Amino acid sequence: MNPQGSVERAPIMLKSRTNQLLRQKADGRPMHFRLQQEIRRGIESGQWSPGSTIPPERKLAQEFGVSLGTVRTAILNLVAEGLLYRIQGKGTMVAGSKMIRESIRYYHFVGDFGRKEAIPKLKFLDMTVLEGMAEINRRLKVRHAEKLYRLRRLVLVSEKPIVHSSSYLPCRLFPGLDEFPSSRFERVPLYLALEDHFGLPTLSNSDLISVTSADAETAALLEIPENSPILSVEMLAFTYRNRPYEYRISHCLTGVRKLLRNY
Repeated sequence: MNPQGSVERAPIMLKSRTNQLLRQKADGRPMHFRLQQEIRRGIESGQWSPGSTIPPERKLAQEFGVSLGTVRTAILNLVAEGLLYRIQGKGTMVAGSKMIRESIRYYHFVGDFGRKEAIPKLKFLDMTVLEGMAEINRRLKVRHAEKLYRLRRLVLVSEKPIVHSSSYLPCRLFPGLDEFPSSRFERVPLYLALEDHFGLPTLSNSDLISVTSADAETAALLEIPENSPILSVEMLAFTYRNRPYEYRISHCLTGVRKLLRNY
């Protein structure tokens, strides 16, 4: 591609995007909202990946044929939604799991408020491909017959198992995940591994917390008597468009250390 060819194509894209926004005027929505949708589509399609910098405000205003004020309003709204963040002197960047690492780290164990947090260690158990499981597939909003990965791990503190977790993810969303080396699931948090390889950041999650009894398998892994009371934490992790991509169930021991949640 020569420089002359690049110059010829630039106005074509500008005209196309400007016309696209102009055609939407009939729907009555404010221009900044329509621009938000265009930027959002760029993020969700992978045009701008997590951690990348979007074009400067002036360039966006020129490309989409709108005012600087419209661009700034659209960007500030996307910052408020958590899709973008701004760094003084660097520009506006696409948010990803790395930007909210501390808020979505799933296991914080302490003895009491204000006490030093225990340092967890992950131990990989296995990764298997399962046929669709109706209840889990329903939670993940995928077809009942769709296959799932199941990733099982232990969380250890001072070399003692304290959490047994099983994560379920749609195979269709993460092709080749079962080919990752097991060490990757021990060294890197799952949500960061998925973002780095598949470009899907974790934007939020929801928990269901209850008390249950340890079945034989869980009791053996956690080195406790069968039927011992344990904390059960069910979690759904969400990416773009509020789409759930992981269902995780964790069984936690909270006798010596308690599970801390910050909101």
